Amino acid sequence: MKIKNITSIGEFGLIDIIKNKFVNTNNDSDIIVNIGDDSFCFKLGNMRLCISKDMLIEDVHFKKDWIDPEGLGKKSIEVNVSDIAAMGAVSPRYAFIGLGLPQKTSKAFFIQLYKGFKGACDNYNMAIVGGDFVKSDKIVISVTIVGIVNGKIIKRSGAKFGDLIGVTNFFGDAGAGFSLLYRYGTRHKFNRNERILISKQNNPKARLKEAWKMSKYLTSLIDASDGLYVSIDSITKHSGKGAEIYIDKIPVSLNLKNVFRKNKEQLNFALFGSEDYELVFTVPNSKASFLKKLVPQISYIGKITTSKKVKYFYDHEEQKIKYFGYKHF
Repeated sequence: MKIKNITSIGEFGLIDIIKNKFVNTNNDSDIIVNIGDDSFCFKLGNMRLCISKDMLIEDVHFKKDWIDPEGLGKKSIEVNVSDIAAMGAVSPRYAFIGLGLPQKTSKAFFIQLYKGFKGACDNYNMAIVGGDFVKSDKIVISVTIVGIVNGKIIKRSGAKFGDLIGVTNFFGDAGAGFSLLYRYGTRHKFNRNERILISKQNNPKARLKEAWKMSKYLTSLIDASDGLYVSIDSITKHSGKGAEIYIDKIPVSLNLKNVFRKNKEQLNFALFGSEDYELVFTVPNSKASFLKKLVPQISYIGKITTSKKVKYFYDHEEQKIKYFGYKHF
């Protein structure tokens, strides 16, 4: 019998193994959201808390010559706050930072990295309260954030038949920025549109304010750190539903269009480019117009169906879309 390795299982297959074999199956009434969502949420006395963890690995998520240490510190916090935002009305409060650092890392790099951590945390009135340091061949940044729930918690699994599928802002910019850095490095003379795309890769912003405004109207919610295609797939699978997605409704920025002219390139970045850290959500049709007025920077790109399949359409014709985005394994 052929022995499977983790590459054949994949990231989400590994999560399924943990959920099915290693999660505590005892009836714990304090657990609100268990493993498999953007954050773990639970009750503690009269409080409700959410905890998220994310990691950035050198030469996987970033290269040192692509981003300065302060920017790297800020990004490390923002990507974790994005997981907190994906739960709805939650306030990030405390950050634990674990670092793996090569022995030759300079003191100046360390200080600038922590300046970035601190600056991003200050933007959210969040405190750095602990962590750990270890020796490592490459830089490893592991951040855990504890947030306090202030309203309705939104899971990935709540989408209902007939709900509209919405997104915040634009998709594909960060993936396009990564592509430019990978293709040219940092010595290339980038034009204005290209620099903006690169800034979306290096300087993401969590959509916490939008999550707070929208949360009480939504039925499901996820952040798009792994790309739009994966996010839609996750919402439909967790909710036991399907979807119709209208490709021409997916919001793509002028910066992306000006740099990558071909429609296929734009679509590939929008669907499969990761690290946009936008929100993907579902909302009842009856609330959609009001929500658009409340948060003008959202777009509706499809609807939830009962088919348990995700279908993509362009000009009323179904399109065959095959995933070829980044995979960790």
